[in-house]
Amino acid sequence: MDTWHGYTPDGRELLVRREHGSWTVRCGANQSQSRILDVALIEAIRAASDLVAHAREIDYAAWIRAQADRIEEELGRSE
Repeated sequence: MDTWHGYTPDGRELLVRREHGSWTVRCGANQSQSRILDVALIEAIRAASDLVAHAREIDYAAWIRAQADRIEEELGRSE
């Protein structure tokens, strides 16, 4: 199992795990799982009710895509 730890642009803790071809993302108390990292990130982050207040301030789509690339690259090196 590979893990990555970071934060959303508004400071919420993110924990990403890759195991057996699936991604599990925890954002605060919310958790999501998907074979596609972007989907798991989006679902975990969107589940937080305070995201709506920050959605206009932060381009989460671009941020999530960039983070997914970064996480996949970092965890790929550990294989």
